[in-house]
This record gives sequence, structure tokens and C-alpha cells, in this order.
Amino acid sequence: MRLCDSVHVIDAAETLVASTGDLGLNEKSADRFQQQAETVVAARDAFMDVCREDLAYTARWWQVRRRIKERRFLREQASR
Repeated sequence: MRLCDSVHVIDAAETLVASTGDLGLNEKSADRFQQQAETVVAARDAFMDVCREDLAYTARWWQVRRRIKERRFLREQASR
């Protein structure tokens, strides 16, 4: 996957693609498959976080309230 974006977004995308490619759908060991699936989910979450940060860099003054709610939501999600 090649994107025309900043380096950290491209890196996160490539990490996600690599971890998805390493997911063995025919894996016989449940523990190994669970570990691979958790790696994919972590890579996906990291990619989404990087994209959110990259897209939200031009917040206007009227978006301050939205940003506060967004940060509160992300903190709640991280604590789960």
C-alpha cells in the first residue's frame, strides 16, 4: 500500500498491511492465532490514531469544543 501522505501515516499503513499479511487464517494453534489477531487490531488502531492526528491539524477556533469532546472520548477508550 503506497499513500501520498506524511511519513508517519505511510509507516503506520505499511505496518498494518504487514501484520494483516502475517495473519494465518489456517493457524491450528488458537493462542498463536489470537496473538496474530491482536497484533492486527493494534496496528489498525495505531493507523487510525495517526490518520486522525494527521487530518485534525487545522482545527479552527470554533472546533475547540469538539476537540475537547474528542480527547475525552479517546481517553475513555484508552482506559477500557
